[in-house]
Amino acid sequence: GGAGEAALRAAAVRGAELGEEARAGTRAGRLGPERAFAAAATVLETLGYEPVRTSADMLCLRNCPFHRLAVRSPALVCGINQAFVEGLLQGLDASGVRAELAPGEGHCCVRIRGARD
Repeated sequence: GGAGEAALRAAAVRGAELGEEARAGTRAGRLGPERAFAAAATVLETLGYEPVRTSADMLCLRNCPFHRLAVRSPALVCGINQAFVEGLLQGLDASGVRAELAPGEGHCCVRIRGARD
């Protein structure tokens, strides 16, 4: 609880703000998966996450901007990254995509996946 929860909330709020700003520029209604991937990638690129589309329904982030912190406290930093990207998707009003945790070597722990429903 405490600081960790506050950090998660702050990350989600910041993500949502950035998503809303990005969406304001497009005048789009709800973004379907394709435009959601593109819009999220544009924002994440500017933040240093190095997004790369690895398949039709997957956007991976090749870089964690907080890598040095993540090595010391992966659970917290990866959680914050996920909350941030989730907030970003909400701010973009993106449907059909979600941020999921997928920890692994050499990339950010979060990826954006098309939700097959």
